[in-house]
Amino acid sequence: MRLPRLFRTSSFRLTLAYAALFVGSVAVLLAVVYVEAHSRAIKTQDKLVAHEMHYLQKAAGGDLPKLQALIEQRVRQPPMKSMRYLLQDDRGHVLAGNVPALAPTTGRFWFDMPRHDKPWKTRRIRARGKIMDHGYYLAVGEAGEAVAGFADLREDLMQAMGYALLLTLLLALAGGALMSQLLLRRVEDIDTRTQGIMLGGHLSGRLPVRGTDDEFDRLATSVNGMLDRIEAKVEAIRQVSDDIAHDLRTPLSRLHQHLERAQHSHDPAQLRTALQRAIHETQAILRTFGALLHIAQIEGSHPSARHRTVDLSELLNTLAEVYLPSLEARRQALHLSIAEGLQVPGDRDLLGQLFANLLENASRHGPEGAPVEFTAAATAGQGVVTIADHGPGIPPEEREKVFRRLYRLDHSRHTPGNGIGLALVAAIAKMHGARIELGDNQPGLRACVTLPPLLAATPERPR
Repeated sequence: MRLPRLFRTSSFRLTLAYAALFVGSVAVLLAVVYVEAHSRAIKTQDKLVAHEMHYLQKAAGGDLPKLQALIEQRVRQPPMKSMRYLLQDDRGHVLAGNVPALAPTTGRFWFDMPRHDKPWKTRRIRARGKIMDHGYYLAVGEAGEAVAGFADLREDLMQAMGYALLLTLLLALAGGALMSQLLLRRVEDIDTRTQGIMLGGHLSGRLPVRGTDDEFDRLATSVNGMLDRIEAKVEAIRQVSDDIAHDLRTPLSRLHQHLERAQHSHDPAQLRTALQRAIHETQAILRTFGALLHIAQIEGSHPSARHRTVDLSELLNTLAEVYLPSLEARRQALHLSIAEGLQVPGDRDLLGQLFANLLENASRHGPEGAPVEFTAAATAGQGVVTIADHGPGIPPEEREKVFRRLYRLDHSRHTPGNGIGLALVAAIAKMHGARIELGDNQPGLRACVTLPPLLAATPERPR
């Protein structure tokens, strides 16, 4: 028969293990106390026997009749009722004492003899023997009454510790059941909520956090963080699907039209033109999907897997030199102000792509002859890069939306592009722990990128 779930929990098993460990420890302690008490009792008996043996020998002075009379006197004395005496000759005849004849044994030894109150039982006697002149044998023993205090203490201690062991075991079982029940409630709560999220598809559900900062709170926080990321991924996939359905419908329709024209055309020139347009539309669609795949790869990679020390000042100056001819072609002046010695952790190629996309957007959306500002400085220990243009700008309510994939403003739908550039910028910035803020340049757009803390101390420019 299977045990109830309460008794199968890990907390209850752990409680049982600790209870067994404690009971075992107390049992070992009891054994040590018992051995120590027994050893002390025997030592006390040995001292009494040795003292009595020495007294008899010294008082008799080697005179056998005197020793015999002295033993008989000691036997009759009430204070010596726990003592046992034996004096026998070389033929084993008892001459004096209250012990039957024994085989002569020298030194310390044990022997048994019937009890006076319970003849069917025997009592262990701790004795000491010595062979005297002419083969006479003298033995003195102690029956245990002299160390009754030790025996009583030992018995009381064993009884008390036995009760303590039983009570400890019962309390451990009761406490284990109670703790397991409390833990089981939290586990079942977590299990119920996770089952609801998993089976019901409610990704917005979260595990409760009580604020105790225990292992359950840490587990709930980790699971909630995982659910946040999953929900964000699912929402991103849904958004991409909607954007693809909305923004790629037009180029796919144009591609279909060009291919239909090519199918029904008999003029080689028209056929070639239709095929060239179809190829152009196909390339645009492939570029869009390639950009989406690139964003997915960036978002799916580990944030610090490719991070190295990047000389941000050198990177931005190089980008300025690369884009200067295209800006001059549109008569756009580049106002450049890059602080020296800016170094940040990151991926140089991806950071270059981030700022290249922002520069391209500033040049594309800014009117011909209008300047483009490109600045970088250290502010509060962080690198801050600003790119500003004098174009139409982005309305405040649209500034968060432009970072979505394939999202384009109405006034940008007739200009080259696929709505991927700023989404790629946002993905790269998130990978680097950077923050992007879009503001009004009056007129135009001001994009401010705040990077993680600088790796090297850099003089700050006044704000």
